[in-house]
Amino acid sequence: MKRLACLALLLTLACPLAGLAADLQVSFADPAWNGEKIPAGQICKKFGGSGSTPPITVENIPPEADAIVLSFCDRSYSPMNHGGHGVIAYRIAPGSAKVVVPAFPGETFDVPEGFLMLRKHQGWSTPGAYLPPCSGGNGNRYDVEVSAAKLESEDGKSRKELVTKKLTLGYY
Repeated sequence: MKRLACLALLLTLACPLAGLAADLQVSFADPAWNGEKIPAGQICKKFGGSGSTPPITVENIPPEADAIVLSFCDRSYSPMNHGGHGVIAYRIAPGSAKVVVPAFPGETFDVPEGFLMLRKHQGWSTPGAYLPPCSGGNGNRYDVEVSAAKLESEDGKSRKELVTKKLTLGYY
């Protein structure tokens, strides 16, 4: 009987934490970004833009997370899917339940304080950590995979991604 009571107590304590991780919420912190159309100017230099990432609000972050990892993708063009537009991390204080990840400039290796470049973009445009949408207006869909993570190395290349949520940036 004591074992059942202990098991019930353990499940009662563990379930809210499991629910928290499953409920990671991500949204745009800038109303110009709506998930439909990439905002004017937020495209690559080749097509006349000077794009940066949108500021993103992340909520219900697991308490052990010390970074938010952003993996930018062009879902319509397979070579640029799965982080082809760059993978960056934003350091946060463990225990942060909500953060706003600020905008990150495109097509540069000048990484703002608090960020880490985990993988440079794979595009043919100006080199850099992040490549803004660059399809030339062909209607490609751009997404970001937002992960709450625990960094296991100083450069962030070794990490444990705790929970991930996808956010559609829009079409261009």
